[in-house]
Formats: sequence, C-alpha cells, structure tokens
Amino acid sequence: MSLPFLNIFRLRTALLVCFIGLTMFSGLTITFLTLRLSYTARINYTHEVGHLLTHSVTVKVDNFLQNVEDNVEFAERFLFKMKNEKVDYHLLFDDLAHSLIVNPNLGTFYYTEEKTGYTVKFAVREKPGFKFDSRDPTRLNQVSLYTENDIVVEETIPNPSGTFTLKTYSYPDFPNKPLSIDENGGHDQRQRPWYILGKSIPIIEKGRWTNCYSFSKNTKGFRTGLVYATGLGDEKENLFAVLGIGVGTEWISDYLFEAMQEIHKRGVNSFIFEKLPDNTKMVLAHSLKEDVFPKDQEGNTNYYLLPKEMKDPAIEKMLLSLPEIPLNQSRLMSDFENIFYFDVNGSDHIGIIKTILPGTSPDWGLCLYVPEKVLFRNAYLHLYMAFSILVVVMIISIFLSFALARTASKPIEGLVLLAQKIGRLDFTHKAKADSKIIEIKDLAHSMSLMQIGLQAFTQYLPKEVLKSLFDAGIGASLGGKEKNVSIMFTDVVDFTRFSEILSPDDLVLQLNEYLGCFASVIIKNEGTVDKYIGDAIMAYWNAPRDCDDYAFKACKTVIQGLHNLSFLQKEWGRLHKPIFKVRIGINTGNVVLGNIGTKEHLSYTVMGDNVNLASRLEGLNKVYGTTIMISDVTLQACGGRVVTRPIDLVGVKGKDKKIMIHELLGLGGETSESIVRFCEEFKIAYEAYVKKEWPIALSLFLKLTSENPGDKLCQIYADRCRDYHQNPPDDSWDGGQQMFQK
Repeated sequence: MSLPFLNIFRLRTALLVCFIGLTMFSGLTITFLTLRLSYTARINYTHEVGHLLTHSVTVKVDNFLQNVEDNVEFAERFLFKMKNEKVDYHLLFDDLAHSLIVNPNLGTFYYTEEKTGYTVKFAVREKPGFKFDSRDPTRLNQVSLYTENDIVVEETIPNPSGTFTLKTYSYPDFPNKPLSIDENGGHDQRQRPWYILGKSIPIIEKGRWTNCYSFSKNTKGFRTGLVYATGLGDEKENLFAVLGIGVGTEWISDYLFEAMQEIHKRGVNSFIFEKLPDNTKMVLAHSLKEDVFPKDQEGNTNYYLLPKEMKDPAIEKMLLSLPEIPLNQSRLMSDFENIFYFDVNGSDHIGIIKTILPGTSPDWGLCLYVPEKVLFRNAYLHLYMAFSILVVVMIISIFLSFALARTASKPIEGLVLLAQKIGRLDFTHKAKADSKIIEIKDLAHSMSLMQIGLQAFTQYLPKEVLKSLFDAGIGASLGGKEKNVSIMFTDVVDFTRFSEILSPDDLVLQLNEYLGCFASVIIKNEGTVDKYIGDAIMAYWNAPRDCDDYAFKACKTVIQGLHNLSFLQKEWGRLHKPIFKVRIGINTGNVVLGNIGTKEHLSYTVMGDNVNLASRLEGLNKVYGTTIMISDVTLQACGGRVVTRPIDLVGVKGKDKKIMIHELLGLGGETSESIVRFCEEFKIAYEAYVKKEWPIALSLFLKLTSENPGDKLCQIYADRCRDYHQNPPDDSWDGGQQMFQK
C-alpha cells in the first residue's frame, strides 16, 4: 500500500521543483530588467535635479555677492565723479547708510584714508526677526525693520601721538553727538587684511574679495567674515583711500538658509566652503546654521571651521570625496562629474558641487547633499510596489506548490527533530507520524521505542557519560585515565535500625526524599552522581566533564544539601517519622577514571586510593562526632572560602602516612559569627595542644566544652590533654592518631 503514495510523492515533488524553477527564473528576469531601467532613470533624474538645485542656489548666492560689489563700485564711481570738486562725504555716507537700512545683509561699510588712517565704519545693529529678501536682494524693501537709528557709526581719528580716538554714533547724530569717546580705543585699519588687499589692487582694476578672517569683535565674541575692497584714487590716480564692505559668515549662512527654503526638497542641505592656498578646506556657511556649527565655551556659534569640526559628519565625508580640481576655474567640471556618491555611516548620499563666481578669488564651492533614500523616495516607492507585486505573485504560486510538499515532508521533519533531541539526551519531544507512507510510520514507531530505552538507560548512567560517547561517535570500551577530582561520600546514621522499624514502602519513600535533596544540588553544582549504595551516595566533580573550582563546589554542595535536609527533618518530625542524620566525607586527588568491568557489562566510575580515603573520612565522623569531614588537600584547594576547624592528624586504616583532617562548618560570608568565632578559638586551643602546652590547651578546651556541651571533639581533646599532662608522650609524638578501624 505504501508504493502508490510514494510514487505520488515523487511525482508531485518533481512537478514542484519544475514549477518553482520556472517561476523564479521569470521573476528574476523581470526583476533584473526593472532594476536596470530604474538605475538608468535614477542617473538621469539625479543629473536633472542636481543641475536645477545647484543652479538655483548658485544664482542666489552670486546675486548676493554681486550686490555687495555693486554697492562698492557705486560708491567708487560717486567719489570719482566728485574728485575734481570738494567731496561731499555726508552725501556719500547718507547713501551708504540708506543701503544698509534697505539691505542690512550687505554687512559693514569701511572707508579708510591712506595718509592719515582716518576711518568711518557703518554697521547695522542686529535685530531679532530679520528675514532676508532672497528673491531679489537688490530691490528696495519697503517693510524693512530697520531705520537710521539702527545704524551705528564708528569714527576712527588719528592722534598726533600715533594712537587713534574712537567715536561711536547713532547715525542721525553723526558727526556732532557721539554716544561715546575712547581716546585710545581706535585701531589702524590700514593693518587689516581687507585694506592691504584693496591697497594692492591697481586703481583702474575692479575690487576683490579677501579670504575669511576674524574682522571684528562684539558682545557675542569674535566674528568671521570676508570683505570686498577696492582702492580709491585721486585725480593723479594715486591711492588716497580704500573702500570696503564686510559680510559676516553668519549672515551668509542666514542667506543660504533663506535661499534653500524655496527649493522645497525635504532632506536637501547645502553649505559653502573655502579652499585656502594650502588646499585646506574651511566651511563658512551652512543652510542649517547653528544646528551644524558647534558653539564655543561661552555659547557663541563658530561659523568658520574645518569640516571635521562640524556636527554633521556628511560634510567631511563629502569634501573628502571631492576630486582635486581648482574651484576658481571658469568651469568646475562636466555635468556628470559634479554629481558623485559618498557614504556616511553606512548611508548612501548624493553630493552636488558648483563654483561660485568662477575665475575670481576667493575659491568658493557651493555643495548640496542629500541622502539617496530621501532623493529617490518616490522612485523607490514605485520600484518597491512593482517588486512587491512580483513577489506576491511568486509567493502565491510557490505557496500552493509547497503546501503539497509540506504535507509529505512534515512527518520527516518531526522525526529529524526527534533524532536531534535524542542525540542531546533531551526526551521532551514525542514522535508523531501522521503520514500515509507506511515506512515513515514504522520509522516513527522504532524511534519512539529507542527514545524510551535511552531515557530509561540515563537513569542508570550519568548523562555526561552518554553525551561524551555521542560527541566522540564511538562506543564504550574498557579503559581509564588519571584525573584530579573531588570525591564525596554520604551515609545515613543508624540506617540499619531505620530499615527494621519502617515498612519497605515507607523506607523507600523516605530514602528517596533524602537522596533527592542531595542529588539536585550535586547536579546544580556541576557534580556527577556515581552511584547510590543503599542509603549512601557517591559523587565526584571534574569528571567526566571538566569543572573549574571543583573542590569548593563539592564543599558548597554538601552545605546546601544539609540545608535542604534540615527542612525535610522538620517535616519528618511533624509527621512523626524517623529523622535521618547524615555523615559526609570529601577528599581531593588523582583517581583512575573510566569504564571498569567486562565487555558484557561496564561501569563508568572512579577508583583509587583517594576514593578510599574519601570513604574513610565519612566513617571517621562517627569517631569524632562530626558531620562533614574534609581532607587537608580539599581545604587548601578552597583557598580560605570555607569555615572549618582542625580535627586531627590521623593515619586511616590501610594508610601509613598520616593526613590532616578538618570539619567543614560553613561557607565564607554565609556562616554565623558565633560559629566563625568558635572555629577560631578551637584553632588556638588545637595549636596549644600540638605545642604540648597541656595546661593551656586543657583550659581552652574545657572553656569550649562548657560553651558547647554537645560537642564531642572538644571533650576528646580535653581528655587527651589530661592524659598527656600526666603521661607525656615521647619525642616522636607528632600530635596525630593512628586508626585501626574503618
């Protein structure tokens, strides 16, 4: 009956593969063509948008700078017209003041005479709420917020001593009523970069722009900007004065911000940078103004910085991606070359650059940049829609095909998962075989039987042993190896008596409760339960899997196990059941670890002298009246993290060499102060005993016995001290005892 189903499965699988192959080939072909067309359209779109944006912003910035030049040239022509007559400076200054009132973005006017250094400076007080008229910076703005009272005039007059007097006016009061007079507050403007530039230009040539520099100081700190300067000549064409207009970089950023508002392209930003003679690039304006320019310690915005000092990392990334082409060429580069791509923290950006006032100084570049995902949002949206439709069609087609394949493959997937979990000795998953293929049903049944058998087998052998065999891919074999481990033996006190008074069912039930409170903490602390020997437990640490700090974990396990047992003892007392008490021995050392037995039956265990010693320590508790006895090797491995007291230097049965043994009373930081103090006092008394100071030791042990009347070990040492005081041992006495019973 299985063959027809199997054939149908194979046929449907073959059809599924063919159909999926054709669907994916068609989908990939369409996707490739769509992406190719999208890429071509994207390139064309980028060039068109880049040209329009940069052209629009460049024209506006050019107009702004040209307007400054026109005002200077107007003043120059005005003076030239009157050079053969007496110059009416008041009329000239009125014209300059009126220009500032109408267009305060023109900056600051300077007039400095060559011979004397006499200077008149016109500036506009900054007023909140000012908006540049970026549509036409040259036209008169009838709704200007400024009046003549907002014009500040600074007159610098040379003194015979070589200093300069600074007079400050409100323009309507100039030159009659100064607001302030500072006899030595003026500076010789002839030393400023703008004056030196204007002086160097032949009278017959057009003026020039300086590079950016700090040109004035006000209540906001130093301001940076640049000045357009031109020399003024007399009738003999000799220089008699320099006229200039200074424009602050902050104003340029404001102007750029206004110019960008009309582009209406969300996410597009722009900045202007200056290329210095040493090829250093400095950012002097940005459309986002103080959002990208950092502030100094006084809270003032710095408007002239290196790209790496800007808040927006895209600025530095873009300038690093620029080709090395001089900005002051008449044509920066072709339309294709001036659009380029760069990466900012994993995000693709598009950069566009054009020169400003080509062929003149300074070397300025206007840059626009935008994240690619913002510029192509609509294009990507259409692409995603087309691609989504294609994907939906493919998914529907593939889903229908996969529905049949999954019906046949689901049972196999369940069996694969079951096999993987069995390999990890995880028996929580149950096999399900709802397939119509008989072979799969038989396989599921066989794996269920195997799961049951292995699950039962792990109750008799540690899981870590089985896992090591699975990981190695080999079967169990006879043999062993040496390894350093910690071994623990536990035993119930007077268990034989309990087995006589309890029924078999009650005995097994109570014994399982006792074993459970220790087994859980053994596993929790990375130990391995070797075997249960009636009421005894044998466990070890650092085998078969490596375990760090295994001696301390063994000690920690018995303390936690006794804590769990204390709750059981209270419950047994409440139910009037016998109270199990336990004795424990722990030793650390090299053992033989491996599979011991015959080919027919093996036992994974540890053997050796150190295993026997752990068993002897458990038995010695009965002699000294203690509960947990550990070897000196175990104590040293714990490194002072346990609370103990010395018991004795003993030679256990079967060993000639004596060893130091200790009673474990708790863990460091978790034991009561009274127990810690008791252990310290006991150690002092024991040291006096070892030094043969019998009266002192006896006194100390009697004191401890009176304070702890139930402590057998204190009484033992008190009796020994009395005996040795009357019958001192010979010189060969080492303070120890030889035991002749287990």
